[in-house]
Amino acid sequence: MFIAPTVIVASAIFYCIAMVAMKSWWTMPGPLPALLILVPLIGGALLEVIALRQERLGMVYVGILGAEVIIIAAASLLLFNESFSLREVAGLVLVIAGTALAWT
Repeated sequence: MFIAPTVIVASAIFYCIAMVAMKSWWTMPGPLPALLILVPLIGGALLEVIALRQERLGMVYVGILGAEVIIIAAASLLLFNESFSLREVAGLVLVIAGTALAWT
């Protein structure tokens, strides 16, 4: 059974949760931000190790990066009301296209 793409996306989700927690560090009380960074980073790394058992390092890295670009862009827009310039959108599209090219 080939589960690497699913595990790669799950790993990217965990890494993105940690990134959102890092962005929100100063707005959350107590130890919650540290837990929301540490636990997802560990989870993401464990899932990445699982993916690496089935797929090459470069492919896992590219897959996680491509998924993170989509997830973080959505989080930036929806959670932090950030916007992107046309040049930044072009960069996002290029990363996504490169990821798709590598995985096809």
